[in-house]
Amino acid sequence: MLGKNLNTIKSFLNETEKHTVFETESAPLTMEDKQRFAETLKSFSGMADAISGNRNLEEIVERVSHMVETASRMISESDNDMLDKVADSRRMKMVQAALKDFRKSANEIMIHERRCQAAIDDIGEGLKKYYSVD
Repeated sequence: MLGKNLNTIKSFLNETEKHTVFETESAPLTMEDKQRFAETLKSFSGMADAISGNRNLEEIVERVSHMVETASRMISESDNDMLDKVADSRRMKMVQAALKDFRKSANEIMIHERRCQAAIDDIGEGLKKYYSVD
């Protein structure tokens, strides 16, 4: 039994033409496919701009951070009695923690945006070698 399995494995390894489970034959491109491709090339720069469209996220993070900082200072400088100050302090700690999470998430988004931008730039450069990309 082992010899038969070993021979089967060896025959698979010695095949010159390799096949995969997901392999499919490509159909020739139709004129409609080619026209759709040409239209897509015309809109490539618009797609690339859309990927980098959220450049204002950094500005939003700064504005929200400034708002939270100002609110914290105003609350700490208020003339509320001691019990209110304790409750206010707890609430502001929660707000500060949420701000920290917001900054971290925004930073991750900006990193991914930079990666996407670099990838789309590489794609554009590659396509420009063969086609007129707008």
